Amino acid sequence: MVSKKKLSNTLKRMFSLHPKLIDFDLDRLRYLMNQLNNPHHNLKNVIHIAGTNGKGSTGSFLKEILEAHNLSVNIYTSPHLIRFNERIRIKNKLIADKTLISILEEIEFKNKNKPITFFEITTAAALVAFSRNISDVNILETGLGGRLDATNIIDKKKICIITKIGFDHIEFLGKKIQNIAQEKAGIFRKKIPVVIAKQNNKEALNTLIKSASKMNAKIVDLENIPNNIKLGLKGSHQYENASAAFTAAKLIIPSISSSKTIIALKKTHWHARIEQIKTGKITKYRNNVTILDGAHNEDGAAVLNDFLTKQSFPKWNLVIGMLNNKPIEGFVKIFKNHINKAFAIPIPDTESSYTPNEICSKLIDMGINSTPVKNIEESLKLADKDMPLLITGSLYLAGHILEFNRTIVK
Repeated sequence: MVSKKKLSNTLKRMFSLHPKLIDFDLDRLRYLMNQLNNPHHNLKNVIHIAGTNGKGSTGSFLKEILEAHNLSVNIYTSPHLIRFNERIRIKNKLIADKTLISILEEIEFKNKNKPITFFEITTAAALVAFSRNISDVNILETGLGGRLDATNIIDKKKICIITKIGFDHIEFLGKKIQNIAQEKAGIFRKKIPVVIAKQNNKEALNTLIKSASKMNAKIVDLENIPNNIKLGLKGSHQYENASAAFTAAKLIIPSISSSKTIIALKKTHWHARIEQIKTGKITKYRNNVTILDGAHNEDGAAVLNDFLTKQSFPKWNLVIGMLNNKPIEGFVKIFKNHINKAFAIPIPDTESSYTPNEICSKLIDMGINSTPVKNIEESLKLADKDMPLLITGSLYLAGHILEFNRTIVK
């Protein structure tokens, strides 16, 4: 308990070191890493993943495949759902509180109170931790974009992966899909192989191909996972993520085992990705299916719509909470026809959440019967327990839902 409180206080101090949450500039992190003797230079077999949707799922599939072939894996992802430690996994275990506090305090001392963003600090912590716990493979997921993302401080890479690209964070990456794709392609390095997941947008794909050509980076042909192979993650889109992961894994393991890969794909789990809540506190309020998904953009909504269309239930109740920089109407309209009634909730512990009334106002204008509620428990009490329930709108909301459910994220 003492270490958890100390970790919380340490993270709060890290937040205060820069007035902005997002401020693209790799020079701050370069200075810090130099003060730390550049631990990232010691990492081997770095696989760098960028994209709009599917980064976490792809990384999770890849991790399971590699571990099934007796390779040790360190992986850095974001955001976390319940505990910050989820961002840094060392050889299949969350980083320990004591280790994390020690590294953060070392970083704080070396940074000498200079301005630096929270994500830059967390990236530095992951790289330090990985350098002191050498693994066979290190997987890094970008936080936002690619070119100026903190994870792109790594130059020596083994493979670059681009997952599906769509419109998100346009205030930082640009309003045109070509601009967004160009930012993602910023992770490419000369002559380093590139794996590109299936892209729905031809302009995005063409931009990626041109960027790879300029860097003389070979685009590796995708090895598609057939849809008769059972995956641990729901949704037909996961075959695209699994295919990208498998293609990358084959570059690490040329003599890859089909049987081990099939087992690994089935074993893969990643919370809040069309996750069915089967146990925990939420089930006490429910007699029917409950699905939790962290979708928050139009591509994520399209995935949800595809999933809902294939289910036997004609209508679902909806619990939704979103950050106020996301377009609610554009998100919900894609799966609107599946919704019976919506319950709007705030995302706890953030000032950048839409209020329930703001969400309801927009949903009512769309013709959706909507009710503002205070929290998840109130929504569960009001929603028909015999009707299927979808909870979505934000990964941050998903984290609070899992915490309410007393889910343990490992």
